[in-house]
Amino acid sequence: MSSRAVFIPIIITLIFGALLVGLISSCVPSTSTSLFGERVGLLYVDGIIMSGRSGDNPFFPSGGATSDHIVEVVNQAIDDVGVKALVVRINSPGGSAAASQEIYDVFEEFSDTGRPVIVSMADVAASGGYYIAAPADEIFANPATLTGSIGVIMQLMNYEGLYELIGLSDTTITSGELKDIGSPTRPMTDEEKELLQVMLDQVHVQFMDAVMEGRGFSKEGIEDIATGMIFNGEQALDLGLVDKLGGLSDALDRAADLAGLGDDYVVDYLGEVGLLEELLGDLSGVQSRQNELIQAAGVAGALGQALGASQNPFYSLWSMILLDPRLAGEGAGIRY
Repeated sequence: MSSRAVFIPIIITLIFGALLVGLISSCVPSTSTSLFGERVGLLYVDGIIMSGRSGDNPFFPSGGATSDHIVEVVNQAIDDVGVKALVVRINSPGGSAAASQEIYDVFEEFSDTGRPVIVSMADVAASGGYYIAAPADEIFANPATLTGSIGVIMQLMNYEGLYELIGLSDTTITSGELKDIGSPTRPMTDEEKELLQVMLDQVHVQFMDAVMEGRGFSKEGIEDIATGMIFNGEQALDLGLVDKLGGLSDALDRAADLAGLGDDYVVDYLGEVGLLEELLGDLSGVQSRQNELIQAAGVAGALGQALGASQNPFYSLWSMILLDPRLAGEGAGIRY
């Protein structure tokens, strides 16, 4: 047997082995103390804050900051003694009130371990984006950052005029007179408006209480600025909503200093997955995603057949209505 015939299988085996090692190493969670030692954990919170996990919403499969994912990542960091500080980079206009509360709680849990939580605000950290920042030990904002907007909102659409325009009618059967509160096919009654207002006012108080607890405001002090008003970074600093002006590098340096890691510290990008884990996740989610899309498209498809999608000019408009984020989940419910 020639030497060439012997070495070719060896070379192929070595190449395959190197690729396999690289693939496996890419799947090792970034919170592995054995690989990184003591370090600063960096977590990005980008986009609309929503409940659930990334990709659960068939209409918005890739956007937004999902509470289940963030809570899971931070809990891993809590269990990892190598993560000596947590820096949260927030670029969010807010979103779900309940999801914001869950994220607030897990950031507070990390801080309760005695390790610092530092927030770095990017372009915007308003409403729910500010809510989740409130439990941090220190908050950095850029001078032009938009933040604040301490308030609560619920938006409901009324399609009654559109129904009349295209000749559609609605029949709703309920077990109680308030079961269809917020129906888009009829005007809201004064009683319904009052009930929703009371509920939103209570959630607004929850928001103010969270900021008072996290930032040390008095009741009178928080009421003065919790009007839904937005502020730039300089204004927020003057009001006590943030602690310092600076960017992400300033926040990382401060976190490393508080954690005693010195100037030559390691940054661990939390929540990122390896190549194999991502591929397997994509493969396992293909069928469920297809089912979700089929179910979601079922309503629009049935309506399209009823209206004559290929000829009817109203079909595109109805498609937009059915995909309205207030109905699809991203903006549904009570929002910060």
